[in-house]
Amino acid sequence: MKSKKNSFLVNLEYFFFLVAMQTAKMIPLKLSYKIAELAGLLFFMFDIRHRNRVVQHLMHAGVAKDRQEAIAIGKKNFIHFAKVVVEIFACRRLMTPENIGNILRISGSEKSKELFFNPGKSKQVIIICAHFGNWEMAGQGYTISSGIPLMSVMRPFDNPKIGDYILGSRTGHTHEVCDKKGAVRPLLVALKKGYSIAILADQHAGAVEGVVTNFFGHPARTHASPALLHLKTGVPIITLMPRRISDDFTFEFIISDPIVHAPTGDKNADVQKIAQMYTSEAEKVFAKYPEQWMWAHRRWLDINRD
Repeated sequence: MKSKKNSFLVNLEYFFFLVAMQTAKMIPLKLSYKIAELAGLLFFMFDIRHRNRVVQHLMHAGVAKDRQEAIAIGKKNFIHFAKVVVEIFACRRLMTPENIGNILRISGSEKSKELFFNPGKSKQVIIICAHFGNWEMAGQGYTISSGIPLMSVMRPFDNPKIGDYILGSRTGHTHEVCDKKGAVRPLLVALKKGYSIAILADQHAGAVEGVVTNFFGHPARTHASPALLHLKTGVPIITLMPRRISDDFTFEFIISDPIVHAPTGDKNADVQKIAQMYTSEAEKVFAKYPEQWMWAHRRWLDINRD
């Protein structure tokens, strides 16, 4: 169990967070990106533990053919996530229903576009998202683009005051969130109300809540809750990966075909098959744009588990 931070440290962190937020609001976005690029390079130089892990994982997955290529991708990866922080500050003021067409494009499955991104006709869906691109803008972008309200799952932040701010950035435009702990019940209620739901399902799951899948040729335990909710409700699943395109606050939703699986009577086998389907869809996108996925996370069962 993690010990709670004392109130002084919480307030000190929040103070510097607010300073950074206000600074980001006052300076041009292009300059913010330049500062983020420098910050990303500095973190890559000095955060040795996470840098080494990123390099190891890129090679473990076979995305990088050698250490030199893994280092080059890893550097881009650190810069990318520094830019995501800038975009969190800017998201609510720069993304609106009026300008969404200039900021966001949707690519991938034409069938899913027609079913789930057709305001006035959109159907609800279970969305598998990931720590890829700018996942913080995905909820707001989805609700505007689909016309369907959304409930997503969030993990409590170590600093509750910073968490409250980030929560405020996520919600709005009919986007609600629920706590990761005990999330299945509110997600079921949301589906019954006609909402779509979104779950980040790209990180390591414990033995109770996960099933073993193949991820880049290696075993990884994947969250089973999306599969269980699909089997219980029949609501289709799609993967949605919110790729950042460039330093002009533009994004792309890369969406998969609908995942629909008829129960066979073998619940464990059904869950494992569905989880493998959305894991494989996510893997395709991570392999194509490796600089935008969180390689520092300990995703696999056969490396960095100690």
